[in-house]
Amino acid sequence: MVTKEEVENAIKAVVDEKFVKSIEVNEKGDVTVTLAKDTPDIDNVLIKLHSELGKLEGIGLITINREREVQEGGESVELTEEDILEKLKEVIDPEIGIDVVNLGLIYELKLNPDNTVYVRMTMTTPGCPLTMWILRAVEDKILEIPGVKDAEIELTFDPPWTPDRISPEYKKRLGLY
Repeated sequence: MVTKEEVENAIKAVVDEKFVKSIEVNEKGDVTVTLAKDTPDIDNVLIKLHSELGKLEGIGLITINREREVQEGGESVELTEEDILEKLKEVIDPEIGIDVVNLGLIYELKLNPDNTVYVRMTMTTPGCPLTMWILRAVEDKILEIPGVKDAEIELTFDPPWTPDRISPEYKKRLGLY
């Protein structure tokens, strides 16, 4: 199993330790890292950090969070799942050029009574090099919606994504019909 020291050394190779708020390693080798909200060049840091941690032997699930301020208030704002899905259409997979909704990457979306949002989603492949960037973009877009207090994004590969999940409109655009 991976040790906390190995994880700390891999993290130090990517990001200055003053931007690391916490590191947790459990008995399964799952790693959770929380970075400061003001971490410079965060997109590149997320990608490099995920890559470096993935090289460690005995590593399990890798979760990289960013410290953020939870929005207060907003309970009076009427939110709908449709509003959230519309906002998520602004997140385009840069390799494919289709948004995460029409690409079929969103498996589940829950809007909780306290105006927190849960999203279960996937990537087109488990080895997608832009996984951390896309997950962050989904979280950021949800948090831009007035009234949303917090967002939880869960990554899954069960079931695996297939082109069948692409919306009919985009299947036509891509010539898949």
